[in-house]
Amino acid sequence: MNKENLHRQLKRQINKFLSDDLVTDNEAISKFIEAVNLSYMSYERDAELFEQSTCLNDIEYFQMNLKLKEELKEKEDLQNKLIYAIKQLNNDEIKLYNEDNLIDLLNILNKEIDSKKEFENELFVAKLYAEKANDAKSDFLSIMSHELRTPLNAIIGLIYIMEKENSFTSFQENLGVLKYSAQNLFSLINDILDFSKIEAGKIDIEKIPFDFKELVLDIAKSFEAKASENSNKIEIIIDKDFTANVISDPLRIGQIITNLVSNGLKFTNNGLVQIKIDQLEKRGHDSVFKIQVIDDGIGIESAKFEQIFHQFEQAEKSTTRQYGGTGLGLVISKKLLQLLDSDIVLQSEIGKGSNFSFVLKVPYFTDSSDLKNDHLYYDYKEENLEGMRVLLVEDNLINVKVAEKILSHWNISLDIALNGLIATQKYKKGKYDVVLMDLAMPIMDGYEASSIIRKKDSSIAIISLTASASYGYLEKAMLIGIDEYIIKPFNPKELNLKLRKYYKK
Repeated sequence: MNKENLHRQLKRQINKFLSDDLVTDNEAISKFIEAVNLSYMSYERDAELFEQSTCLNDIEYFQMNLKLKEELKEKEDLQNKLIYAIKQLNNDEIKLYNEDNLIDLLNILNKEIDSKKEFENELFVAKLYAEKANDAKSDFLSIMSHELRTPLNAIIGLIYIMEKENSFTSFQENLGVLKYSAQNLFSLINDILDFSKIEAGKIDIEKIPFDFKELVLDIAKSFEAKASENSNKIEIIIDKDFTANVISDPLRIGQIITNLVSNGLKFTNNGLVQIKIDQLEKRGHDSVFKIQVIDDGIGIESAKFEQIFHQFEQAEKSTTRQYGGTGLGLVISKKLLQLLDSDIVLQSEIGKGSNFSFVLKVPYFTDSSDLKNDHLYYDYKEENLEGMRVLLVEDNLINVKVAEKILSHWNISLDIALNGLIATQKYKKGKYDVVLMDLAMPIMDGYEASSIIRKKDSSIAIISLTASASYGYLEKAMLIGIDEYIIKPFNPKELNLKLRKYYKK
């Protein structure tokens, strides 16, 4: 046995307790020492391996732990970025109740992205509509410029001619043209104001007893001269069973039929325009009947049916140039019919004419004594209002002169105030029946003056006679106590009708 090959610990123990001779001479002890030496060596090897293994495990654990921390940090950064992105999409207003779940955050982000995409698509569509509306507005302004300047040109030109010629014959010849041009201008402005009023939701449908047949006859009568210009005829066909005494809004229904008849005459030459009324049924206290306005004019292409009911549009741009018009008549008619719980129906064929129809369901009555004339028929006769006391508050001297002349025809006792302050000083309870109040005046405007007068007298009638057509201003006027308003330029018949409400015989 070679002692040099022994484990150092075992070798130290043998040298301490056993002699060399004993170990050399005894084979059994030598074999035992070899076996123990193997155990020592094996233990040494295991210990070294264990130490190496432990060291390796510590390194691996540290590396794994470091990697895990990095992954968690990446997750946290991703979450924070997702949360920031979601909140940015919602202007920091969104509340997240579970910020630790990446899947939920991703789902929220996906939903927000989809929502934003949808919103962007809506914005794009709105932009297209806005561009289209802007184009329509530009076309409308161009049309209106032409339509308004045409009668103004005639008025200004004829006034110049009348001044130069200065003869009674010239006056008589030109007066009719002046009247026609002024009425044309008045109708154009009324179209714009009516459309604005409908859009603002400021039209109320009245319920007045009236004779529907008489209304239609009056409308046809008013168009006789216009029909003859293009060698047209107007024909009225009324069902023999038609119940004419109805309760509704004659002014607005008359406006609808007038627009449709005017439209038919405009696009018809040497032809016929019919107003046809058919009684469909009587249901309880309601009468249901159909009104048709039929012409044999140029007709409308079916693809254009929807377009002509859009504001400021006609079937073709050339239509405006050839026939004139603002493109508002049919739009106003359709919107008014919707207020009457009805709608307009169109049948037409190119070269064969058009049929515009609508159905009304309105209450009817049998006692003709219920009829009232509180609406403007075309043959309405102004009433004499002799003795009525009116305070006119107006700063424009030309308007004062015009009003004086008109009111003098009705034998009204008139007093003038050139601004609101003078009106409040002149006003005394019981002195006037009606105050005609302009709104835009220097020193004191009509709003303040009306408010002061209304505080002193809750019963006096105050009618705004104003060129301020903005319904925001008019609504403000009604809130401070103004009873009614008339937009300048006004129809004298409308003024007479409104004054008649407050006339005390």
